[in-house]
Amino acid sequence: MALNVELMAKVKAAESEYGSSEKWPDSVIKELNKLTNREPDITHTENFIMIRRMIQHGFDNYQIVEARRVSIGHVRHIRLEMTRAGELDYEATPDELKQIQYNVDHMLNPNNQVIATAMGRKKDWVRCMREKLRETANETR
Repeated sequence: MALNVELMAKVKAAESEYGSSEKWPDSVIKELNKLTNREPDITHTENFIMIRRMIQHGFDNYQIVEARRVSIGHVRHIRLEMTRAGELDYEATPDELKQIQYNVDHMLNPNNQVIATAMGRKKDWVRCMREKLRETANETR
């Protein structure tokens, strides 16, 4: 909505200054086209923030697509942007860490891929969280 208000204000200013649109200078037309073709900022929407949180908690792209009703390309794009910007720091809640520890203790072959499949998460997330569990176990000794 704010984009339309800004665009209309610039159109009205150009009309009052130059008259008919046929008399507008190329610089004004270029500026209006740039403003018209601008994509909206979606980085602060609830869905975008939730997708980022799910990525940080190691959810698979397909689970995010199912949960948030977005395209797989959209999720991949967000994950790629987070990776490129160095913002992809995996996180886990205490319950998720307990679930990983339970799986490690009770599975026959608790490698990262098996645990990731059982939890429906990415293998890299499980690896990072298992390292975190080992670090906390070493600190308490």
